[in-house]
Amino acid sequence: MENRIAIIFLNGELPGEKLIKKYSINKFYKICADGAANSLINTDIQPDVIIGDFDSITKIVSNYYERKGTTLLKISEQETTDFEKSLNYGISVGFNEFIIFGAISRRPDHTFNNFSVAKRYYRTINLLFVDNVFEIEFIIKKIKFKYLKNQTVSLLPFPYAKRVKTMGLKYRLKDEDLELGVREGTLNVSTAKNIIIEFVSGDLLLFKKHFLNKSIVN
Repeated sequence: MENRIAIIFLNGELPGEKLIKKYSINKFYKICADGAANSLINTDIQPDVIIGDFDSITKIVSNYYERKGTTLLKISEQETTDFEKSLNYGISVGFNEFIIFGAISRRPDHTFNNFSVAKRYYRTINLLFVDNVFEIEFIIKKIKFKYLKNQTVSLLPFPYAKRVKTMGLKYRLKDEDLELGVREGTLNVSTAKNIIIEFVSGDLLLFKKHFLNKSIVN
């Protein structure tokens, strides 16, 4: 199936506008979750739709985007978060890959919940979280990627991942189990330009730098 990509903006800490635009967002449909619009208004990024229960977006901001032609879609039910509402809407209109900005929040409960929501969906759609430093995604069994040497790579079981193997990392894992509260795989370091990570069962989050900020590369 052909990938159809949409952007989702959440009401956390958005990366800088220059970094966001390096993901070619103007080519893609842009979904804004409720209060994230309060931050986007300070940029020249215009969402195609704003979704949520509208408990966070200000009236000034909603009026501004309505005048600009953005669709405002109020969904009052409280069984899902604004992130999940955004995902469900995107899926319903045919998107199967999402690049997500603003998932990392000053509220740790919001951040953790965003990854919990993602866990329910990542096996059927592609989800990539981006902050100022990292690209974050759930691995499906195995991943290979090119990387700079001597840079951070973190693995976080959610809540466990069985028989994890790695190649190209300083602290190599050889059929080892990771589990929250027991053993994590954070703050590893790349030793090669080609990294391989695989595991047998469970759920595993990968944090790898995107190197789109020059200050990160140096």
